[in-house]
Amino acid sequence: MMAIWLLQGAAFLAWAALMFRTLFLLRRRAADRTGAMFPGPLTFLAEVRIWLRDPGERGPRRALSLVTLALIGLTGLNAAAMP
Repeated sequence: MMAIWLLQGAAFLAWAALMFRTLFLLRRRAADRTGAMFPGPLTFLAEVRIWLRDPGERGPRRALSLVTLALIGLTGLNAAAMP
């Protein structure tokens, strides 16, 4: 049980790091494209669309997806292991 919690904690830390990296990258790209310090939500959604199609971001996208799936799986495993 403790091993699952440790793995889940490590997966969450990895997920948080990847997610913050992605969010800050998208904000920076949107700010560079629009010239606004804080671009709006529609600009952010446009950047997400661009990021999802960018072949240069395939590795980080895949890593974020795999860590997200691992985190979901470990959460389900943890829930199933509860008495």
